[in-house]
Amino acid sequence: MKKKYIILIISVLAVTAGITGVHLLARPTVLGNMSNKYSTQITTTSSISFTGEAGSRIKFVCQSDVMSGILDITLYDGAGNAVYTLDNAKELAAYFTLERSGTYTLVASCDNFVGTYKVIVYLDKINSPTVSS
Repeated sequence: MKKKYIILIISVLAVTAGITGVHLLARPTVLGNMSNKYSTQITTTSSISFTGEAGSRIKFVCQSDVMSGILDITLYDGAGNAVYTLDNAKELAAYFTLERSGTYTLVASCDNFVGTYKVIVYLDKINSPTVSS
């Protein structure tokens, strides 16, 4: 009877370890984040930079509450070219595949802006050909 319990416990531990391992390998890596809250009109920019490999799939998760003014969030490559602009939405999850390896900069431009925003950038490990941490 004790052998059955020992085998059951070992089996449960093995399955738990396997599930945990898969979760740790598959979860996205945070490349950067930024958030701001402005209660009076402001014209400003904020940015974050990260390094990416060509072919890597990037996920953007964005929340915003634009009370007035304009909020534009744009991704630039290392040469300063705009390569992707996030749509304006209260909540958004969007994906972009990097065409070149290098440093990318995500810029939030506020023009006479009042409100809040938060953006998190992830590396989607499952859908990227290479994983670099």
